Amino acid sequence: MELFKKRASRAQEAIITDTTLQRTVRYGEKAFRAAPSVAGQYLLEKAPIIQWLPKYNVRWLFHDTLAGITVGVLLIPQSLAYAKIATIPGEFGLMSSWLPNFLYLIMGTSKDLSTGPTSLMGLLTAEIIRDVIKDGYTPQAIASAVAMSVGIYSMTIGLLRLGFLLEFISVPVLSGFISAAAIVIMLGQIPSLFGITAPTGTANIIHDLFAKIPDYDGPTCGIGLGGIVMLIAMQKMGQRWGKKNTAIWILALARSAVVLVLFTGISYAVNKDINLKTDDPVWALSKVKSDGIAAPSMPDSTLIGKVFARAIAPFIAAALEHLAIAKAFGRKNGYVTDAAQELVYLGFTNFFNAFFSSMPVGGAMSRTAVNSESGVRSPAYGLIAGGVVIISIFKLSPALYWIPKATLAAIIVTAVWHIVVPLKVFYGYWRTSLVDFTASMLAFWLTLFVSSEVGIGTAVGFNIVYHLLFMAFSRVRRITSIEVESYTRPAGTHTIPLDTQVFRIHQSMLFYNAYYIKTQCLDAVQTFNSGDVQTLEAAHTHRNWSVAGNNRATRLRTKAEILEEPVQIRSVVLDMSSMHNIDTTGLTALKDLKADVEMFGGTNTQLRLVGLNERVRERFARFGWRLCDASEEGKRERKVTLVYESVEEAVFRRSRTFSSDDIEVTPVEVHIVGSEKEKV
Repeated sequence: MELFKKRASRAQEAIITDTTLQRTVRYGEKAFRAAPSVAGQYLLEKAPIIQWLPKYNVRWLFHDTLAGITVGVLLIPQSLAYAKIATIPGEFGLMSSWLPNFLYLIMGTSKDLSTGPTSLMGLLTAEIIRDVIKDGYTPQAIASAVAMSVGIYSMTIGLLRLGFLLEFISVPVLSGFISAAAIVIMLGQIPSLFGITAPTGTANIIHDLFAKIPDYDGPTCGIGLGGIVMLIAMQKMGQRWGKKNTAIWILALARSAVVLVLFTGISYAVNKDINLKTDDPVWALSKVKSDGIAAPSMPDSTLIGKVFARAIAPFIAAALEHLAIAKAFGRKNGYVTDAAQELVYLGFTNFFNAFFSSMPVGGAMSRTAVNSESGVRSPAYGLIAGGVVIISIFKLSPALYWIPKATLAAIIVTAVWHIVVPLKVFYGYWRTSLVDFTASMLAFWLTLFVSSEVGIGTAVGFNIVYHLLFMAFSRVRRITSIEVESYTRPAGTHTIPLDTQVFRIHQSMLFYNAYYIKTQCLDAVQTFNSGDVQTLEAAHTHRNWSVAGNNRATRLRTKAEILEEPVQIRSVVLDMSSMHNIDTTGLTALKDLKADVEMFGGTNTQLRLVGLNERVRERFARFGWRLCDASEEGKRERKVTLVYESVEEAVFRRSRTFSSDDIEVTPVEVHIVGSEKEKV
């Protein structure tokens, strides 16, 4: 009974003093008390319109209406063009464009951002359609399944506020990926621009671009190249005279719609008398047939399962592009956007858009720029823009039928070539970092000649692996001289005594790098110092079968060109002022380092620690490692390790020595790499 009471008392004391348990309880109590208010605020953030609508200024209505009409008119040709990239019928591009505008009115945090089909989403969707269509599904059904998958990914990341995961994709990787994607999109328009047929694949298209010059169709080339020339001309006019002349400014903003209307009218005039059932038109037509908004239906669950894993690439591209555009225009126009909320919106709009056989959508740079230049004042523009798209779905179907494919190709080419990153940017990566340049090239060439998924996946994987290895094999800096300011020596640079080794650890000691750091420190000690004579004699008397350690020490000294026996080691100083964290493996590695140093240099060899922050010091204490500040040396107990405020103090301050029991650790079984379990 008495034994039971003692054990119960010990268990109670252990529970009361358990830091981890106390922290868990404390955080749990805080979370429970804050849950109601946090939940209310969280739900309020999902509908920003509740916050800005009561403050809406009626004078903004004119600007929002003008911007909405402009964006809506621009959405019509772009939706048709990007549906063409995605290889789905044009009417489903329009279907993809109306709901995102209405939802952004409620959920958006940027006044400028315009969402809908984009060229990048069209390309990534087309790649998935090309592979899955073999299973008998229609292109629009596959596109809607991809859209729903993108919506699920985005809602999950946004609602859980995990957007930081997207930061694993570096700017150089994104530059290479987007540039290659833009080139692939433009090359994909070659057949429509020149009236030829070409197989898939970048290399095949480039080959046929030159090999089939004699087969180019004259009228198609005229329509396509004429559209490109007009679009560029109106863009240049707007850049040069748009600020001075309102008519030119409007013409430049609506250039895609102007070209679409002009060449659709020409197409109708030329082809209206041709019997399209028996004869071919003069040039290929889009043949858009829009009969209104179809009743919503859930995409096939089996199809979603087929595309779900591959939809990661469209999700990443949509999220990065969307957030980058929102952030850029928020910075430009002096307001703050909510990245997490934008991801939630992106998830909701893709998820519910999928019920209307739509393609994945996201923020579009060109439309956002037009929206901003139109003087938009709030997300209310989305109500007008969505309405314009709905009108086109119900009323413009007869006209949309006659749009030349070459005209849509011209709109696509001029819309995407500005996103190709200039060569000087890649040269800047080369000058700055070989790793960044390599990652950007992997993303560029693999996207260009293999696929976007392989390109971005390989580049991101390369970056992650490189930086993991960089951290795992981080170098420890051996200090040979220090700047003395005010301790026991004259100010200036002083050489570290030969019997002392100082190491500066720049990173946290965690499971992946702890023993590598420990090995570097021990190797330096054995290279530049000798061991204790008595310890060495004892080692020879009780000689172990392995000679690997002695051979390694010999090789290290030979490499360092040390021919004479160096000074015996007396103290090892670890500067941990830059270390922000340490785990059990790191602490165990340090214990092994101390034991190995004492085995090599003798029991009087000291391990001194410098600059432990509060977090790291607490980890030492919880591990059972007793520490004492050097300033309290006279009061300290035995079996502790000294902690110094500076390297200068740790090197030049002498203290009484201790036995090998300087460290006392509570018994806990720890797995030591290369040995059996032992009591630490």
